[in-house]
Parts: sequence; C-alpha cells; structure tokens
Amino acid sequence: MSKGTEKTGSRSLVTHREFKLLLKPEKFPKRRALLEFNDLLARSAQALGVRYDPVEALDSQLRIVQFYDTKSEDLRKNKLIFRIRQIRQGGWPDESWELTFKCRAPNYEKAAAFDTNTTLTKLQRKKFKEELIRGDSPGTMTSIFSNNVILESPEIEMEFPLGRLADALPHLGTLGLNMDEPLSVVAGAKVFEIQSTLGTLYFGHGVSAQATLAVWARPVPDRFEPLVAEFGFSTHLHEGDEKEEKGQAAADDFFKALQLPLREYLSDGTTKTALIYGDSGA
Repeated sequence: MSKGTEKTGSRSLVTHREFKLLLKPEKFPKRRALLEFNDLLARSAQALGVRYDPVEALDSQLRIVQFYDTKSEDLRKNKLIFRIRQIRQGGWPDESWELTFKCRAPNYEKAAAFDTNTTLTKLQRKKFKEELIRGDSPGTMTSIFSNNVILESPEIEMEFPLGRLADALPHLGTLGLNMDEPLSVVAGAKVFEIQSTLGTLYFGHGVSAQATLAVWARPVPDRFEPLVAEFGFSTHLHEGDEKEEKGQAAADDFFKALQLPLREYLSDGTTKTALIYGDSGA
C-alpha cells in the first residue's frame, strides 16, 4: 500500500483505491481493439500470477461528460474539480445528471481537509479515493487523493455563478473566491465517454477489482475520434487488517508489473481531466 494510506492507518478516510493507466487513443479505433486489449490483459495477468476472469460478452455504456470552472480556472487552482455526467442507456438519456465535486491533490491532508458536506445531506454520496497512477517511467507508481461528493440533478445550466455552487457546498464559500464569477463548461468541451467492463481481477486475501476500459471521444457525427483511453481497476478498503493489506500490496505489484507488457499502449499524462484543461497536471 502506498505511503499516503499507510500514514493515516486503518482509520484513513480512503474508501477506494483506484488504479489508472492512460492509454493512446489511436490504439482503440474499433471495437475489435477492445477485444484484443482484453486478450492481452488476460495473458498478462496469467503471466504475472493474478487470476483474471474476463466477462463473457463485452458491453459498453455511453456517458456525456463536461467540466465546469471559471474563466480564470479558480476551481482548478484550488485543486477542485466540478464534473457533470449523464448516462445514456441504449442511446436514451438518463432522467438526471450526476454532479461530482471533488478536491484532488497529491497530498492526503490537502484532500481530506476539504469539507465535502452539502446542504443536501440526504441525497449526497461520498467517496474518498487514493488514485494510483503511473510514475515517471513504466513499472512505477505514485498516488494522488480524491475527496468526492456526488449528487443527482434533473437538469443543468450551461452557465451559472460560482455562488450557486457554494449554496449547495458551503465550504467552497470559505476559500475567498469571487462568488459572482460565472461557471461555464471548460474549453466548451463536451465529451462522449464509452466505458466497458472487461472482467474481474483477484489479488487474494479477499481483495478483488473490476477492470474497465473507458474511451473519451469527440461528439463528431460522421466519424469516431477518440481523445484518450483509460484502463483502470478499483479495490475497496474494508477492515484494513494485515490480511487485507497483503491483497492490496498484491494489487500494487500487479499494477506496476502490468505496465511493462502494456508499454506500447501507455500514453503521456496522468488523468483525463488534465486533457480537458490542456495541461499535464492531475
């Protein structure tokens, strides 16, 4: 387990450990590429001594994704992210939008210090994730921490003042930001996210993870134009005892070792969010 989680011990706020690898978009021009990637994952897992059960039939879910910030990126500068997402089942839009507000930082204490409580306490869902990403070279790993609160909304607006978000998320109002600044879609970017569940990884000691692959594409009507792909799997933290720590350590080792057979797939950068903002940060 990485140092950030170890420092806080078994009473850490971390609920999930999410392993992520950005992949080259040109590797996924067709659905067949997804099948080939899953075959490579199965062979790699076997070679690395990890049990992997692929799904019997690959299916995909379409989601519309947008990020909001001020023109001067006040949220971004404070390690904050506001994302909206809508699922489209069989092409039909869901009845509501998923609103996620998060503080994401390389430092655990920074992420944990942000109070994600909303004024809609009965509707909010919380996740505190340790996100494991590739380090400076293949076969390495580093952590960032993501403190999330999730709500549902039946509708969205294309532009609204920062103060309206602070009405729902009071701690935002303590950061000294101009509450009259309008929030709008970052870079005007609407992204189609196509996500597929690939299978289940078993690391022993009661620790398992669902493996997924997501492709972000531009909403271009006459062609498929992928922007980036991301392979990931997520483990849950439960008791935090020695047995579970062995399973989590096995997941760490697998994540680092897997980067070598996937070397030709690996893309530069750390997160999909950084792509939208046009930088190399988290």
